[in-house]
Amino acid sequence: MANKRSPSSASATMFEFPSNGSKRRSSFLEDSFTSKPDWSQLHSELLELILSKLSLVQIIRFKAVCSTWRSIAESYVSSSCYAPFPQTPWLLVPPNQEDDTDSLCFFSLEDKKVYQIKNMGNQFGCDVWCVGSSHGWLLILDDEANPFLFNPFSQVRIQLPTLASFMFEVNRSYFIQELRKFFITKAVLLSDPSRDKNYGVVVIFGYRSRLAFCAKKGSCWTVLNGASQGYSDIICSNDIVYALTLDNSIEVWDFHACLPRKRREIHPLIPKHMVEATESFRGSHSSQSYLVESSGDLLLVMRYVGNFVNQEVCPYQTLMFHVYKLDYSEQKWVEVDNLKNEALFLGGNHSMSLSAQEFSGFESNSIYFTDDNWNQMNGDYLYGGHDFGKFSLEDKTLEAIL
Repeated sequence: MANKRSPSSASATMFEFPSNGSKRRSSFLEDSFTSKPDWSQLHSELLELILSKLSLVQIIRFKAVCSTWRSIAESYVSSSCYAPFPQTPWLLVPPNQEDDTDSLCFFSLEDKKVYQIKNMGNQFGCDVWCVGSSHGWLLILDDEANPFLFNPFSQVRIQLPTLASFMFEVNRSYFIQELRKFFITKAVLLSDPSRDKNYGVVVIFGYRSRLAFCAKKGSCWTVLNGASQGYSDIICSNDIVYALTLDNSIEVWDFHACLPRKRREIHPLIPKHMVEATESFRGSHSSQSYLVESSGDLLLVMRYVGNFVNQEVCPYQTLMFHVYKLDYSEQKWVEVDNLKNEALFLGGNHSMSLSAQEFSGFESNSIYFTDDNWNQMNGDYLYGGHDFGKFSLEDKTLEAIL
């Protein structure tokens, strides 16, 4: 065991030096304590180890320390070594200025701040349009209607097959100018391209709300022959896609094989309460339905939107949500009034449910929603793009989150 030295013995040892040496030693110690540490000299391996433990918000702060840290962080998150752990989602919100078509803005629930990605035009043209998000990736259409997967954090982009086969007899220029921004209403990934090189993309497209699919190695989109009345939402889990039809039935698609196949159709009974609610909201209201997997259950969420609510701020506004759970044995939708520790995230994104005990920044038994009214946003960003907030399922109240 090493001998411990008291402060007095250490001082005595130092004073054993000749007087000139003592002055030099004293000056050296003072310089060591008063000089600022050079954080940029830390080894890159150590910095990458730190980065692997940080959330997105923390990595943004990490990058602000110095140019060296920024360069190492950007290189690390765009590499195959980076595997982000599940964390609180960011909400895609409208840009601060109406004519800003070159930026994407995200609201972080973790620290309640808006983060902006600028100069998107350098990669996608002057009028980039986001039509969905899944697994931390955005499905982007550039100004020529070419589809891309884009990771806003790592800046990695992946070009997808052209949409030309969807245009049918429509002129390309007309498609780009008039149809591009609301042609695809939902897009989900079968898996995260950062972790799985055999990812695929499923979309709801066209005025008939049909399904189409493209694989990572595919050169074109494959239209899936399913419901004749169209679809309102799709979610994916373990290469199984659950598609919600416009009459609130469910189709189960298996994507394990090269060609997807429909394994099952579920036609649950519609409860009287849902019918009455839909009838009461007719006329000056519209509705949108979502499908969510939550703690092993399939949930149907009805979103009721009032039109011409507030002409000065937002002419349409979400007023109410109703939640139903699929009872497999009885083949019916059963109303749910408590999500317990879960919170739902709905909008143009891959509909999801997260536990408030495992993630920070949001409240349990709540629904966080963003604006997915593509038609209105395409017509006028002052008219659309602002219907987002939080709905409490406990007291049935809406709250702004920005």
